[in-house]
Amino acid sequence: MNTIDRETVRERARQLNARVTDFRLAILGADPATIERARAEGQTAARTLFDAQLAAGLITAEHHRRRSAALSSEYPGAEAQA
Repeated sequence: MNTIDRETVRERARQLNARVTDFRLAILGADPATIERARAEGQTAARTLFDAQLAAGLITAEHHRRRSAALSSEYPGAEAQA
């Protein structure tokens, strides 16, 4: 039987999540340059996705502020990266 270590599973899950996020961003109309710039600046995928949803008018600015606050409490230092 073929066994896969936990680190391999985590890496594959991370890659899959990144691909799903890229797909969702593309649907929202985020251009690839914006996505790459956000990653280069260390912006989280969640923050990039919420920014794209705000730009597309799918969420309100108030919802964006509340979610941003929640993200920064879950991930200290995230606000400094945004």
